[in-house]
Amino acid sequence: MERDKEEFRLGLFRQLAYSLGNFGVSFSPAVVAAWLGYFYYGQEGADGRPLVYITTAAFGTIWFLCNALNGPTDPIVGYLSDKLRSPYGRRKPFVLIGAPILALSFFFMWTPVTSTPSTANNALLFISLFGFWFFFTVVVGPYLSLLPEITPINNERVRISAFMGIFEVLGNIGGNLVPPLLASALAGGIWFLENGYQTMALAAGILLILFFWISVLSVKETYEPPMETREAGQDGSGILAGMKKAFKEFGTTFNNPAFKPYLICVGFYRLAIATVVFIAPFITTKVLASYETSAADISLLGFLGAVDGQKIDWALTAGYMMMLVLVGGALFFPLVSYLADNLGKKLLFIIALSWFGIILILMAFIGYSPFLSPLMQAGLLFMLSAFPVSIALVVIRPLLADVIDADEGITGKRREGVYNGMEGLIMKISAGLGPMIAGFLFAAFGNTPGNDLGIRLCGPVAGVSLLVAAYAFTRYPIEK
Repeated sequence: MERDKEEFRLGLFRQLAYSLGNFGVSFSPAVVAAWLGYFYYGQEGADGRPLVYITTAAFGTIWFLCNALNGPTDPIVGYLSDKLRSPYGRRKPFVLIGAPILALSFFFMWTPVTSTPSTANNALLFISLFGFWFFFTVVVGPYLSLLPEITPINNERVRISAFMGIFEVLGNIGGNLVPPLLASALAGGIWFLENGYQTMALAAGILLILFFWISVLSVKETYEPPMETREAGQDGSGILAGMKKAFKEFGTTFNNPAFKPYLICVGFYRLAIATVVFIAPFITTKVLASYETSAADISLLGFLGAVDGQKIDWALTAGYMMMLVLVGGALFFPLVSYLADNLGKKLLFIIALSWFGIILILMAFIGYSPFLSPLMQAGLLFMLSAFPVSIALVVIRPLLADVIDADEGITGKRREGVYNGMEGLIMKISAGLGPMIAGFLFAAFGNTPGNDLGIRLCGPVAGVSLLVAAYAFTRYPIEK
């Protein structure tokens, strides 16, 4: 059904308030993806000995299982949020109820029971990580599903997506910088918390609740499905029939010719990004730390607060490397919005995937050039990543909104939740595969200073994934 676009135009305040939720969407996964593996088996104690709470193999297995087992929850939550009836709408109850449980799960991921590998540590990590991803779906799926509904205006969607991109950048910057900063500043713990990572987890949990609540309470849900949808599932047999109908409806998304290339593309993209974010602390603490640093390197890192005496904080340096990408990406947002309007989102995204893929392949050769120090080589590659990452941050959500609009033209229904759920299913499996593949490469080829081939190979694996994604997206049929 065609909607009067002017009737649904949003003011600037509500656009910003809704976009604020994207800070939580980016911050918590950024922390988990970049620092959870490092926290459990990459740290060193004050005496220089490794701190290992869980073995590499156990962590990789738990990580993949929690992502893969949670994958089917995305389309299910999406379907339920499409069909829910309440005085507060279809999407908001999921966010309002799920956000506090999401925050609690996030906190307990950083509280191992013992100081050495143990069954108790494995069990707590599995339960808390599974809970985190489950309630992340419960909250984020309905939150993102609001975007195509709160405004049907294309340039407004792009503007909101750009605002969301800004908050996503801020969330990613915080997710990459805050953990190592607090780990260093509060190594001895505070109150009942044992270390800086736990302090970060408590503060972040409170912010997650506040930001998600503010975002969904600031906008109105405007779409109401046909009356016959309301009457489904009112008794026990209806519930079972409803679930069968849900799984059938998931499959019908593939009748949309725009969805298949989109889904393949985001799957490979997510695999690449998850791999790169996971290995970033290992690149600095294991690869760069094995080289001699120049006076210029020490001067630069000292200015950034990453040098204590003559000792470099390589974990914090990893945060600054990611900051180069994210801050640079934010600066490109106006240009990307302009290019998206003039070149089209499809072509721009293909360029971004190809560009970023080549850069990631080149990361295998950090330290091999005689013209720059290894630190400067890594910094240059991260800096060159800013533009393609900016494109991805701005155009992905509007691309999916276009896919959903195409589905409405085919089915006559608005199925944002189902589409976000199906996308989430693929992205969670891909996100689980990335760090697991990295772990296998670490185990097979090494992940220690002087024996770092496993770390170096992760870049080319991620880069090739992006080149495959770029090719897949040439089949995407929507040109705008």
